[in-house]
Amino acid sequence: MTKNELKQYNGQNGAKAYVAYKGKVYDVTQSSFWKDGEHEGMHSAGEDLTSMMASAPHGDGVFSKFEHVATLEEENEEENKAENEKEEKKEKKEEEAPSKEDTSRSDAPIKEQLKAWYQKYHPHPMLVHFPIALHIFSAVLDLVFLAVPNNAYAVGVFYTFFVATVMGFFAMIPGVLSWWINYGLSTRRPFIIKLVVSTLTLLLGVVGIVLYLENPGIVYEASLEGISYHFIVLFSGACVIILGYYGGKITWGKLSEYPDETPRNKTKEALSSETKTLSTADTYTVPFSSEPAIAPVQIVQHVNKSIGIGEQKSVSILIGGAAGRGIDTLENILADALKRSGYYFYSTKEYMSRVRGGSNTVLIRISNAPIEAPCWKVDLFIAIDAPSLEHANERFTDKTVIIADESLVEKNTGIIGVPMKSTAKELGNLRYANVYVAGVVFALFGIEQQHLLQSVAERFENDNTNEEAVKAGLETGTKLDSSRLPMLPKVRKEAVKKLHLMNGTTAAGFGFLAGGCNFVASYPMSPSTGVLNFMASMSEEFTIALEQSEDEIASLHMVLGAWYAGARALTTTSGGGFALMGEALSLSGMTETPAVIYLAQRPGPATGLPTRSEQGDLNMALHSGHGPFTRVILAPGSLQECIDYGYLAFELADRYQVPVIVLSDQYLADTMTMIEQVEFSAYAQRRYILPTDEAYQRYADTENGISPRGVPGLGEGLVCADGHEHDERGQITEDYRKRIQMVSKRARKEKKLVLEAIAPEVYAKGSIALVGWGSTRGVIAEALQQLDDPRLAQVHFAWIHPLNPEHLTFLKEYSHVIVVENNADGAFADKLVLHGISVDSKILQFNGFAFFSDQLAETIRNSVKELS
Repeated sequence: MTKNELKQYNGQNGAKAYVAYKGKVYDVTQSSFWKDGEHEGMHSAGEDLTSMMASAPHGDGVFSKFEHVATLEEENEEENKAENEKEEKKEKKEEEAPSKEDTSRSDAPIKEQLKAWYQKYHPHPMLVHFPIALHIFSAVLDLVFLAVPNNAYAVGVFYTFFVATVMGFFAMIPGVLSWWINYGLSTRRPFIIKLVVSTLTLLLGVVGIVLYLENPGIVYEASLEGISYHFIVLFSGACVIILGYYGGKITWGKLSEYPDETPRNKTKEALSSETKTLSTADTYTVPFSSEPAIAPVQIVQHVNKSIGIGEQKSVSILIGGAAGRGIDTLENILADALKRSGYYFYSTKEYMSRVRGGSNTVLIRISNAPIEAPCWKVDLFIAIDAPSLEHANERFTDKTVIIADESLVEKNTGIIGVPMKSTAKELGNLRYANVYVAGVVFALFGIEQQHLLQSVAERFENDNTNEEAVKAGLETGTKLDSSRLPMLPKVRKEAVKKLHLMNGTTAAGFGFLAGGCNFVASYPMSPSTGVLNFMASMSEEFTIALEQSEDEIASLHMVLGAWYAGARALTTTSGGGFALMGEALSLSGMTETPAVIYLAQRPGPATGLPTRSEQGDLNMALHSGHGPFTRVILAPGSLQECIDYGYLAFELADRYQVPVIVLSDQYLADTMTMIEQVEFSAYAQRRYILPTDEAYQRYADTENGISPRGVPGLGEGLVCADGHEHDERGQITEDYRKRIQMVSKRARKEKKLVLEAIAPEVYAKGSIALVGWGSTRGVIAEALQQLDDPRLAQVHFAWIHPLNPEHLTFLKEYSHVIVVENNADGAFADKLVLHGISVDSKILQFNGFAFFSDQLAETIRNSVKELS
């Protein structure tokens, strides 16, 4: 985009507002600070702000929240060359200058120097609050004096009033300077009112001071002087309130409410007589607008590039210790270092519900192939503290190598002792034990140490002691007997180099971003809080409004309000929080307002096991909310599915105007593994908001049940939403005929959704089906791989509700159907039965753990024997 083309986007007469900075063009149309293409009376849209920003009070980061829409091109090569030379000279001069304070150009105009100084220090906002507060205080105190005449009150009123008036002079000077520098002596009404009122306040202040000094006793008199004095004090208090009100109008971008009589703006208004009739809402535009009747959006198809790598081999390492001892840090260090070394990495954790103490573990699996499941038995166990030995005892085999601090060797036979604590203490803190352990692990398996040292150096840039701890661990590890440990699988550096480490929380967050999420309202509740934190961190890179609500009831209502206004909104919660959302969920159904809910499950009832995992909330997701209404339930089972179905949730919610619930759980959220490069450009964002006219009917009775959705301000129609039953326009009704009509209309959406449902994935061609949903995907796959029984096939569901009966008929062809669920009620198995599928056996686990592949393999073997 050239500078001449940029000028067309000046924000006037309905045009978009674009600004350029350092060669990039940003869209600021929707910003409240750029109403009508003007920013604080100082900057105009359609211009390159690069040179102006040099003296701005804010940094480059101010543009990060705006969409980058184009690149600014120079009109010709000579201009480009001249501009580059100018910038080079400027940078060279800045490098030679000792400091900003010493580089004020003596030949620069006084006005420019004054601008730079003012915009850096902002003296007016710093000073103006004091006289405002003091004037209000003196007025209130004077009312107290009038009610209870007391000399102490009278003296307090005067001296407070005196200081307020004197400070008013100091605030007035930079105030006028601000009017000149920031707003170009704008004649909009707020500026004129502020100028008149502040001048009047100062003049009356002087009069009041003089009256009191001539005769302090007038405060007790009903004379003209006494009445005038009290009037001035009270009137000044009212005046500063007016000043504060209009100051807020100026500061918070409300100037567009007032016409500007300056010649510049009169010229702009003369360009079009329509300008005066346009409201800001009329400029609302909807990108990617689509009709609900067009073909459905399907998730991106992915190819598994890991097929054909041969036999899968892995080594499992379990590390145990108390919360606060740095196990998470150790997990992240090993993850990064092992990936750099060329190994496939997988880790999952179990932790107690406490900030410090307890016994937590992290399981790490090193493999030559992608791995997506935990195992119960481990090859190597490292105890950071004594209690972890007992906690993890059941997971040891005769071949498990156990390493702990040397002080524990006498009490526990078969343990290899290392100077973990003593080394950490010598280095200055017990927290260095975790980094020391990383060195021991690398040395035991003979892995090249350079990647570990690099990972530690990058993670602890300001603490070189960690490098010493790693080297101490490496030295210890080389002296240990590693003959009992299994050999590490072969490295696959080129394949692993292309992958990314990620956990389920981050993957879900990326999926929601791919779906266009731009508003989040949540109340923290583990294990869903990770997504809330992730979206908050991404708000610095994307245009996302985020609110930590006072509770879960408020959060879903906020989400509905945001969707009603045209946003794509998300709330995150767990079982107890979702239980509170029932009424709002039902409101979504009645008002046909979209909603996306990330429901990360944990064991219940009530608080249950708040940091453990379970698929126990399916029935609540299916039936929560009073009255029948359409909903969608999705349950991703891998990192890739977290992204795919996170995106799809927003597409379906927007398209069908229904709530969409994305089911995850603690296991899936906290598990870290690898994912291939994600092409986010493949996730097309389509919106289904349409302009409205005067005849618009929000709930028009359509063939597919999906009514045209408008938002307030986009067109002339009334967008009415009400929790009562309503007619086509959204008006409340108790007409039984309308009730039947509206219930039937809403129900028709589910019929269309059924046709769009995604069929389950089937792996292998056996005669016995192992059916799972959500996070059981990876563990069932590995269990069947271990069993290597040609009779077994895996059927994985990620689309949970509504199911398409045609997608289930093939299940009737299996000789037996075994459903695997991480819960106590077999909710999904019951759902299949309602669809006419015969379930021969259920494998249920509800102890707070996710399934382990080796344990599940044995359970499946026994179940198959019983059915044979």
